[in-house]
Amino acid sequence: MGQPTFYDGRLSLVYWTPRSVNETSIDQLAQNLRAGAPNINGVMVKTNNGSVWQGAFDSSKPNLNINSTADVKRWVDTLAARGLETHVWGVLRGLSPQAEINRFVEICQVAGVKSLLLDLEEGPAYFVGNQSAALTIAQGLRSGLGPNFHIGLIFDYRGNRPQTLWVQTVWFPYIDSLHPMVYHYHFGVSANTALRNCYNVIGSWGKSIYPMLQGYSPGGSIGIYPASDIPVTANIAINSFGARGLSWYRYGRGLSIPDEGLGAVDLPELAKVSLPVNPPPPPPNPTPPPPPPGGPIVIGPAPIPPDAAPQLTIIDPDNERTGNFFINYYDDPATLSPFWQVALDVNGRPYAFRPASYNLQTLYVTYTPRLIGRGKYYIEVFVPAQNAYIQDAHYIVVDYPGGVRRETTCILNQASFSDAWVPLQGNIVNGVPGGPLINQFDLTPTIGDAGRVNVADITFINPASHPSGKFEMAFGAIRWRPVNVAAVGPTLTLDAPVGTEADRRGPIPTGRFTAGGFRFWVGNWFDVNPIGSRYRLGSGWAVHTGADLNLDGSVTADKDAPVYAVGDGLVLWARKLTAAWGQTIVIEHAIPGENRLFWARYAHLNNLQVSEGQLVKRGQQICAIGEYAPNNYHLHFDVTLDPVLRHTPGHWPGDNLAEVLRIYQDPLEFIKRYHVVR
Repeated sequence: MGQPTFYDGRLSLVYWTPRSVNETSIDQLAQNLRAGAPNINGVMVKTNNGSVWQGAFDSSKPNLNINSTADVKRWVDTLAARGLETHVWGVLRGLSPQAEINRFVEICQVAGVKSLLLDLEEGPAYFVGNQSAALTIAQGLRSGLGPNFHIGLIFDYRGNRPQTLWVQTVWFPYIDSLHPMVYHYHFGVSANTALRNCYNVIGSWGKSIYPMLQGYSPGGSIGIYPASDIPVTANIAINSFGARGLSWYRYGRGLSIPDEGLGAVDLPELAKVSLPVNPPPPPPNPTPPPPPPGGPIVIGPAPIPPDAAPQLTIIDPDNERTGNFFINYYDDPATLSPFWQVALDVNGRPYAFRPASYNLQTLYVTYTPRLIGRGKYYIEVFVPAQNAYIQDAHYIVVDYPGGVRRETTCILNQASFSDAWVPLQGNIVNGVPGGPLINQFDLTPTIGDAGRVNVADITFINPASHPSGKFEMAFGAIRWRPVNVAAVGPTLTLDAPVGTEADRRGPIPTGRFTAGGFRFWVGNWFDVNPIGSRYRLGSGWAVHTGADLNLDGSVTADKDAPVYAVGDGLVLWARKLTAAWGQTIVIEHAIPGENRLFWARYAHLNNLQVSEGQLVKRGQQICAIGEYAPNNYHLHFDVTLDPVLRHTPGHWPGDNLAEVLRIYQDPLEFIKRYHVVR
C-alpha cells in the first residue's frame, strides 16, 4: 500500500479552468468551498498543459487566469488566507521535454505550493511523446525539484493504459503517490466494482494510493451524477479499501456543455466525508469475485498467454463493459466540446456523434483494444440508425502482417446502414490507393498498436450536396471478431433448439408424425412450415427459408417455451428486427469436426437472455418463444452456410424457391447430420 505521504488524512478538490466554475475570483471560490465543505484541506489547481500555461486555453475570468508564476502565487496566497492548501497539476504532453520540465519546476518553486500532480493520459490531447521523452521528463522533474518535493501521478488504471504509458517501467522511481481516476458513474459500474478493479490492478505496486473519485456529471445518455453518492463512494474507498486520502474531479458549474462538476449546492454532501485518524489497513491484494455463470468475464492486468485463442473484443464510447479496452478522444465529448453529443444505440451501448468537418480534419477518435489471442480478425463498426449520415467516414486500421506495420484506410458510407454491424475493408494501404482489398487484419496483441482504429472527423463531400441534408457522423461501437472458427467454440455435436434436455439428447427426428402429416423433430415439437413451402404472406406469396416449430397441443402450448443454442457460438444479433420478425437472434456456430461456420437464425422471440458479442454454449437457453401474430406462437428457425445473415439478419428471398435452396439448408437434415445421440 505504500508508506505514509503528504496526502494522508487530506481531502482535496480539483479545479480545472475559469469557465468551469460560476465564481469569478479565487477568493469567492475559496469562500464557497470553506463554507460548504469545511473538511476540504486543499485545492488541486490546473496550471499548465505541457509547457503551455493554462491561461492560453481559457482567459475568460481575469482573476482566475494562470499565465505566470505570479498568478500561481496569487492562487497560493488567496487560498491560504481561507485555510486551504494549493496543489498544482498539469497535463504531460511529451512534445518538448525540457520546456515541460522547466514549466513544472518554476511552478512548483512558487512559495506555498504543496505538491505536484502529473496528469498522464494517452491521446492526441495528452501524452504523445515516446518512452525516451517520458524518462527525460521524469528524471528532469525529480532532479529539478529535489528528493523531498512530493510528486503524484494521475492516471487511468483501466485496460493497458498503465503499460502503454510506462507507469511502472519509467515513472515509478520518480513519483511518491498514485492518484487513479476512479470515475465509476462514467465507467458504467458500481463504486465498489470500480475501486475493486483499481486496487486489483495497482494495489500490489507498493506506492501509496489516493483515489481521485468522480465529482462530475458526464451528461448525454449517462446522465447527472447524484451528489448524494459522494459520501457513499468515499466510505467504500475508506472502509473497504483503506484509502488514507481522497480527491474529487472536479469543482465547478458554469459550462455551456453537459459536463458539470460539483457546485456550491453539492458541497454539503462532500462535508459528510471524514477520514479516520488511524485508517484501517487495506485488504491484502484484493481480488474480484468470480463472475456469475454465463456472465461477462472481467479481464484484469494478467499477462496474456502466447497461445491464447483469439476472442471477440468490443469497444464503445464512454462505457466500460469488459474492462479490457480504452478509447481516447482528441476532443472529449463528455468534457470539452459543445459539438459532441451522446446517445444510446438499439443495443443500449452509447455512441457519440457530431457534425463532420468539410475538407479539414479537426480531430480523430482512437479505439485501442486489448486483444486476446493472435490471429486474423474482422473489424466491424456499429452504425446506428440515427446521427450517422456521413457518406465517407474514414477509418484507419493498424495491423502487422509478417511483423511489418500496415495502415489501411477504410472509407464507409454510414448513411447506407441502419443499426447494423458493418465490416471495415479498404484498398488504401499506407496512404497509397489502388492496392488489394483488405478485409481481414493480422493482429498480434504484443506487437505495437495492433488493432488500433482511428476515426477522422473529415469529409470530402460538400454539405450543400448531401442528399439527407444532415451532416452528422457517429462514433459507435467497434468489434474485433476472430476469423478463426476455433474462436467460436469447440462444438462436438448439434442439438435441436427446442425440447427437454432428454428430447435434445435423443434421436432427431423421432420418426413420428402429427395427424396432419407434420414431422416431429424431438419430443412433441413438429415443423408446420418446412423449408421450401410456398405460402401466403400478406397480399403475396413467399417460400419458407427454414422451420416453424410448434409444440403439439393448444394454440398457446408453446408460449414462452425455452429456446436453446443448437451449438457453441457467437451471438451476432440479439434484438428486435422488424415487426414481422420480432425479437430475433443470429448466432455464428462452428460445424462439428469441420473448419467451417454456419449461421442460425431464431425468430419470433421474447425474453432474450443473450447479447450481441456473447459466446454461448450448446444447450444454453438464449430466449423464449414469442407471439408471431395473435395466438400464433412458434419458433422460426433456419440455418445457412452463406454468411448473408452475418450482416443482413433480416435476409428474405421472398417468392424465390431457387434462391431459398441456394442459400439456406434444410434445418432438420442439417442438425440430424451433425447430431450425436447421447
